[in-house]
Order: sequence, then structure tokens, then C-alpha cells
Amino acid sequence: MIYLICLLTATWVMIGCVPQSRFAQSQQLNDQYRVELDSLRGMDRDIDGEIPSEYSYGELKSKQSSTEMDLTVLQESYDNLKTYNNDILRRYDELLAQNKELLNSGSSDVQQMTSKLSQTQSTTDQQAREIQRLKGQILNLQTNLASAEKIVAYTPPPTPTPPAPTTTTIITNYCSDYERQVQNLNNLLAQKENRLKQLRSNVNQALLGFSDADLSVSERNGKIYVSLSQNLLFASNSTSIDWKGKKAIRSLAEVLNQNQDINIIVEGHTDSEGSPQKNWDLSVGRATSVAKVLSDAKVDPKRITASGRSFYYPIASNSTKEGKAKNRRTEIILSPQLDQLYRIINE
Repeated sequence: MIYLICLLTATWVMIGCVPQSRFAQSQQLNDQYRVELDSLRGMDRDIDGEIPSEYSYGELKSKQSSTEMDLTVLQESYDNLKTYNNDILRRYDELLAQNKELLNSGSSDVQQMTSKLSQTQSTTDQQAREIQRLKGQILNLQTNLASAEKIVAYTPPPTPTPPAPTTTTIITNYCSDYERQVQNLNNLLAQKENRLKQLRSNVNQALLGFSDADLSVSERNGKIYVSLSQNLLFASNSTSIDWKGKKAIRSLAEVLNQNQDINIIVEGHTDSEGSPQKNWDLSVGRATSVAKVLSDAKVDPKRITASGRSFYYPIASNSTKEGKAKNRRTEIILSPQLDQLYRIINE
């Protein structure tokens, strides 16, 4: 009997950690033990009613006491088992509720996981397409790189290097350049001389008919000087040119218009009579009057420079009447433009 009770207790202890099928089996054993308990109680009543003659009273009394003790122990075990069984039922209900809650929360988690999985799949597809595009670009770059490597690998034939000039060659070339420049300079100087001769001849031809005492043409320092006396151009202390002087200036203007590369300087000069300021004003005024007549005769004003010299550049002594008459003059200085000559000299 005690073995049976221990087996029953161990069995119910194991129920707390077993599933529902094991719990049903323990419930069935509980019912079976209850039937056995009721049977033992009936046997106790039978013992009290019927006492076999072969047993002595003491033996029966001892057996009855032992049976009652076993019955008490069995009743206590049954009560404990019932309490434990109720506790198991309560815990089972709690587990069912927890499982239901876990299932519900698990369903929500599954939905969230499904949504995240869908998003992840979409991102993965996009990345796969991007990888394919990049692979195409890499293939094109590799093709272009291979073409570039072929071009770089090509080595053109070396260009022959001319031999370095020797010192003799350098000196010879320098001398040749120098001789060529000297020759060009000589040619320009010769051209200038020829131009001056031709210009002087043309000026003399244009001014034929005027008195040598009133007009002279000379060449000095590579320039043509046309000297016009006061008697030909102006009255005493006047800056107004009379008709004879304008005729001479206009004849000269015809030659100048045919020679556009000739620069023109008009200088007024006086004798020493009067104050320096008066002579300055008179010389400048007379030079300006001559420049105006040249300009009116279609000579480009940009070619003309007018200046007054007062009495500071005499060509004769101011101590005599004749010398003063020579000093009262207006000079038109003609000089060819020497740009090419200056360029060669600078080189």
C-alpha cells in the first residue's frame, strides 16, 4: 500500500512538467485510486462485521489498527493529491491563456516581419539591378581601357635630331644676318637719298619763278629746307600772308600731297629787334599762318608741326641790315619718315 501511495505521489509530481496527454493519464489514475480507497473502506467495515474464528482478538485488533493507519495515510495522500491536482489545473489554465496571448502577439510579429521581408526583398531587387548596371559600365570601361592601352603601347618612329650647329656655323650665320641687315640699311639710306634728291628737284620745279632772294631750297642733315623770306610772306610785324606768299605755299603743297610719307615742320624766325616776348609771339603766329595755308591746300594736318624760334636761331648777324633781313624768315623743313630705317637700326 505504501508503495502504491509513493508511486501515486511521484506520478503527480511529474504531472507539473508534462503536456496535456500526460495530465489526462494522471486524472485516470486518480479515479482508479479513489475506487481502491472506497474498496478499502468497505473492507474495513467487513472486518468489523465478520471476524474469522481462526484469528485471535489481538491479531484482529492489530490488523484493524494497521488498516486504519494505512487508510489515514492514504486519505492524506489523496487530499494532497487532490490539492496538487487543482493547482495543476489552475496552472494549465494560465498556460493556455499565456499561449493564446503569445499566439496573438506572434501573429502581429509575423505581419511585421512579413512587411519587413517584403521591403527587404524590394531593396534587394533594386540593388541587384544596380549591380547589373555597374557591371555593364565596368565592361565598357575595360573595353575603353584596352583600346587606350593599345594606343599608348604604339611607339612612333623617332624623329631624327638635327646635328647641333658648330661655332663656325653660328658665327657664319650671325655674320650673314648682320651683312643682310647692313645691306638693307644701305638700301634704305640710298632710297632716302634718292627720295631727297627727287623731292628737292620737285620742290625747286614747283617754286620756279620766285626770286632767289625771297626763296631758297637746300639740303642739310638728310632734310630739305625751304626758306621763305618775310618780304615774300608777311608785312612788317604782321602774321597775315599776302597773295604771293600763299601762291608759293600752295605750289609747295602740290608736291607734298604727292609725297604722303614726308613729315612737315614749319618754323618761324625773327631778327633781334624788339622784346623777346614779342618776337616769340610773332614767330609762332607766322608759323601757324603758314601751317593753316598748307592745311587749306589739302595737306594732312597730322603731318604738320608749327613752332616759333624767335631770334635764337639766326643764319646771319643781327648787327647789319642785310643780316636782319635774312634772319626774318619762315622755314618749311621736309623730312622722310624713317620708320623702317629705325626698325633696322634697333634690330
